[in-house]
Amino acid sequence: MFGYFITSSFSGTSVVGGFVGAISSGAANFKKYKNGEIEPKDAGIAVGKEAVGTGVATGIGAAASGILGHGLLIMGGTALVVGIGVKYFWDMGVEKLEKDLE
Repeated sequence: MFGYFITSSFSGTSVVGGFVGAISSGAANFKKYKNGEIEPKDAGIAVGKEAVGTGVATGIGAAASGILGHGLLIMGGTALVVGIGVKYFWDMGVEKLEKDLE
């Protein structure tokens, strides 16, 4: 049962987090596109990267809160701290990978 909770928590919240990341990044990149600051291809890539990174961070944060939390405040705090940390390191890794590929 515990394994099912972690698996379903990760996958479900990852999808929701991915949608939130895509919506947020999509809006920001659409504005950049309308202002002539970014090409459509680059905007699409940026939205995809943000969606995946936010999805992974949200899923891992939710899974960690399920493992460590026993109350709303502890679970919310755990999800927030872990999610921010995962997203931070995800972004650093993507940035390094992009620099290495140049």
